[in-house]
Amino acid sequence: MADECYSQPLDIESSTVLITGGSGGIGFGLARCFVQAGATVIITGRREEQLKEAVDELNRIGKKKVISHINDVEKSHERQALYEWIICEYPQTNILINNAGIQQRSPFIPNEIASENISWEEREKEIQINISAPMHLSHLFINHFRKMKTTTAIMNVSSGLAFMPLASVPIYSATKAAIHSFTMSLRYQLMNEIKNIQVYEIIPPAVQTNLGGSHAFGEPLMEYCQATFECLKKGRQEIGYKFSDETRKMTSRENADKYFIKFNDNMHKTIQSQKH
Repeated sequence: MADECYSQPLDIESSTVLITGGSGGIGFGLARCFVQAGATVIITGRREEQLKEAVDELNRIGKKKVISHINDVEKSHERQALYEWIICEYPQTNILINNAGIQQRSPFIPNEIASENISWEEREKEIQINISAPMHLSHLFINHFRKMKTTTAIMNVSSGLAFMPLASVPIYSATKAAIHSFTMSLRYQLMNEIKNIQVYEIIPPAVQTNLGGSHAFGEPLMEYCQATFECLKKGRQEIGYKFSDETRKMTSRENADKYFIKFNDNMHKTIQSQKH
């Protein structure tokens, strides 16, 4: 469905875009693309200093002032507060990009070295931020977007690992698979019931960001973000890139299983080589 169908292209220049986790990584890269295209951009994050630095940099390249807001999407009451703040201060917001995410690289299987083990409460943050936050915010903003006369959009950032899990980050991979499933269902419901809300899925491969510590072996950040942005402008609903585009198109279970072993073996070697 996503490959055959394109949404009506968005009027980027007249849009107001809310990007969670927009002070760094892919969120910042996408913010930069929207700013350069003339959109009004609002970025959120947990760290005030990092937000300030991001806003300062973005304001140097755009004509419209970039807005920032300190917010922790891990907590449901802060998600609610973010929604209420937007409705009060920036009701013209018509694009929501659920980008905030974390990746825990600590071994999932407990071992004898206590310092390498983390609590379940710590691991659960991955579920709250990666699954609960985008689902909750999507649910909230549907109520706002459905009342708007302009075209609106919900854009969820999943991962190539939604289709080809990385065994060393099983919870992260599972959360992204959940977001892929959720996004497909949401798109189907809204295209039949609330036609002015479009639903996109952004599916990154490994990108050179600080996700999980670092992704030095990934795709260059701005090269990836610009390619994705060009697809968004065309209205493409499901956007992969290189590895993530290949994995999302796999239909053969047998081929996927074989690729899974090869992919994980190669990634294990890459990660181990970086440690030495």
